[in-house]
Amino acid sequence: MNLTTSNEEDLVEWCLALNLISHLAAYIAVLALIAIVILMILRYVSEFNDESNEYESRPTETTPLCSTNVAASVTYRTCEDQDLESGNCNNSSDESDDDLYDGKLCAICYDEQRNCFFVPCGHCATCYECAKRIFDGENKKCPVCRRLIGKVRRLLAP
Repeated sequence: MNLTTSNEEDLVEWCLALNLISHLAAYIAVLALIAIVILMILRYVSEFNDESNEYESRPTETTPLCSTNVAASVTYRTCEDQDLESGNCNNSSDESDDDLYDGKLCAICYDEQRNCFFVPCGHCATCYECAKRIFDGENKKCPVCRRLIGKVRRLLAP
């Protein structure tokens, strides 16, 4: 009788050992699968970040147009022939300087003549195209006094 009880105990121990080993193998397999899924997610996220860095390198509205070195050498006048590297103007006539400082050129684009004014403040600082762009934008404020613009009116030149 002693032999049968030891065989049964050995069999129970073997069953428990096999059960433990099968559970352990299942846990290891599940952990390996979870690790693979996490690695795949990390790989996808890193590829997504690499693609988004391409968009960050593009200029946005807040990035400066010129580096600080070039911006210091820029003159505020209009020139027909301008050397972009040095910022020097090859145009010898000072008519554009007179127009700018006499208040004839648009304070926004420096290309067109001032041909409109803002209502109610009455400031005449821009061309009609720039004034409409300001009025149609979110801000709707006069660039001179920052008062809210109600209307933009054209000036009639004789």
